Amino acid sequence: MPREAARALGNIGASQFALHKYRPALHSFLEAHRQAEAINDRSAAAIFDANIASLYSELGELDAASEWIQGTIRRLNGSERKHLPKILIQLATLRARQDRMPEARQLFKEGIAAADRAGDLALYANGWNRLGEEYLKRGELALAEGPLLEAYRIRKLNHLVSDASYRSLGRLRLEQGDLASAAALLDRAVELSAQSQGGIPTWDTYHYRGRVRMAQGRLRDAMADLRIAVRLARGWRWNAPPDDASRMGTEGWLELVHSALVEAGNRLYLETGEPALIRETFEAVEENRASSLRAVFSRGRSPDPSELPPAYWETLARLQRAEVQALRTPDAGIQETVAGVRAELVRMEVALGPDLASLPSSLLERTRQALDGDSVLLSFQLGDRISWLWALDRDGLALYALPARAQVESQAQAAAIAIREDAAPGGDGPARLWRTLFGQLAPRFQRKTRWLVALDRGSTLTDSQGRFTAGGLPFEAPLAALLDSSRQPPAYLAERHVIEIIPGAGYWVEARRRTHEAPTPLFVGVGDPIYNTADPRLPPLPPGAEPAANPGLMLPRLVASGAELDACARNWHGERVLLKGATASRGGLAEQLRRNPAVVHLATHVLESSERPSYGLIALSLTARRESELLPPYEIAGWRTNAGLVVLSGCHSAQGAKLPGTGLLGLTRAWLMAGAHSVISSNWATPDESGALFGALYRNLSEGRGNSPAAALRAAQLEMIRSGGWRARPSYWGAYFVVGSQ
Repeated sequence: MPREAARALGNIGASQFALHKYRPALHSFLEAHRQAEAINDRSAAAIFDANIASLYSELGELDAASEWIQGTIRRLNGSERKHLPKILIQLATLRARQDRMPEARQLFKEGIAAADRAGDLALYANGWNRLGEEYLKRGELALAEGPLLEAYRIRKLNHLVSDASYRSLGRLRLEQGDLASAAALLDRAVELSAQSQGGIPTWDTYHYRGRVRMAQGRLRDAMADLRIAVRLARGWRWNAPPDDASRMGTEGWLELVHSALVEAGNRLYLETGEPALIRETFEAVEENRASSLRAVFSRGRSPDPSELPPAYWETLARLQRAEVQALRTPDAGIQETVAGVRAELVRMEVALGPDLASLPSSLLERTRQALDGDSVLLSFQLGDRISWLWALDRDGLALYALPARAQVESQAQAAAIAIREDAAPGGDGPARLWRTLFGQLAPRFQRKTRWLVALDRGSTLTDSQGRFTAGGLPFEAPLAALLDSSRQPPAYLAERHVIEIIPGAGYWVEARRRTHEAPTPLFVGVGDPIYNTADPRLPPLPPGAEPAANPGLMLPRLVASGAELDACARNWHGERVLLKGATASRGGLAEQLRRNPAVVHLATHVLESSERPSYGLIALSLTARRESELLPPYEIAGWRTNAGLVVLSGCHSAQGAKLPGTGLLGLTRAWLMAGAHSVISSNWATPDESGALFGALYRNLSEGRGNSPAAALRAAQLEMIRSGGWRARPSYWGAYFVVGSQ
């Protein structure tokens, strides 16, 4: 019977979900949902909506989860109302994780009261426990204690599964500094987690007990727990659905356990000097860094755009229209529309995405062998109590302890301000940050001419707004313009080293091993688009055509960007295609990308999205129907190209969402996902109608017989330093950095 078949499939999905096999569980739920809708079984469809929402919520993909739970609520009527208490508690959890706590508190209150009236003690306890956990994640310990104790009381009195209570209370006692109670509670949680197949991944329980043991100074015991947690978390990660948002969501959760293992292992190394420990911590921090970006290349790429179904492109077009409307009118209803269409796109990507492979073993050795004699890899991780720098060259690995995140980030901000505002070269900001980050490096590392720097954007990593944080050095730190005082006289870092930022060692090694044809010697420039209907270059409407119902954004013209493109093209030795005015379009750019150009130079407006966390949107020309064309990261990431270098010269082109693990969810990362070998971005606006720095960049790149983009950028920066005048100031040339795999 169709009804029984759909519900049986849903039960299979629930079993897979309980075992944390997320990808097969999602496919089971989606197929069960499809079958329930086909036979108009509203009750079953509502249950499957809720199950899918729970799955996405656990993975940190909150927009998709919210859209599915809203679908459940829309279906509830008549007999289906019995599911309302569970749905209210689930929605309350989502709202809390979306930082909408007043709304979440009211929903928790209603859901817990409804569960009490229904006599559902398990759900009643679960509601209290979730409320307490959300307070705990926000650091509101006094408010967390009452709900968590009430959940524990109900579970104990009624002989319900209690592992979640032991885990949550253990976390609370850890935060309160009661380590003895935290240890006892988490010992019991570990014991129960081996028996239960509830909603808490067992890696998480081991992770928090490991943190307690680390706080007690029991570093070897902590490492034992955290090794188990990392091993279990690795399987959990690769069971996640393959859409990019879910992959990054899992990185956010798992950065917690990796950072804990790193701290425990490095502290133990400082006590014992055992070299195996820092090898282990290096691989731990690099395993999670940029793994979703690396996954794109692990087992093939996403489907060719020409093979995607029409519904995908229709959904993408709806998302673009909604995004434009949200930028024009900051209205809550429009924001919900954007989130809803994004969730629909995520669902489609699940069915289209590639399988994922875990990171190969021996990452450190493979990285060491890939380095040449002139190169060193510098890998950073910032922590709340202490930060770390690993330095790796062909001769081995060294570890350095750095100040806590707050101090490093404060110094990075001060250095960036001093450089942007052209403070005196002898000012302490850039020199002080150099001493903090690189001053301890052994002379053999200081002498390397090529520095590969693995770091993340200055993101605050949280357990869905949790207490523990971890991350990497902020991208905003203008490394090239820091003052190197290792030798006299001091010099800018760019004067002594080629600096290339890499998303992570795993990505860098695998990207170098990819086989692909060399890009064609083609320069593609995109700039001076038509941004408003007053622009005389705007073509007339086609015969019989009507303007779009929602007109495009009216942006100021970037007249200087046309001159910038001309200057760049004059310095390129090879074929040049310039897309200006109406040709600066999505279609025109896509057509040239298929030719695998050596360079794509984008001199356009870069807008901040309406969604939070925000990301960059490349603004192209108005369409024939007067609609704005905005290129978001998730569309770019789905393209295929073998472009050698993409240059984003727009204002604040490096800006992206501040997410953990991957660091930069934005245009830089999106172009790497699309297949670009390297990306040059800027951290602040540097207007220059003559395009002097870019002209020098392209001359060095096209004349350099194999020059990497990082080497070509450094050569251009040196030309600016030696040129005299305002372009010699680091506020001009210091804004730019290279991210890539060259």
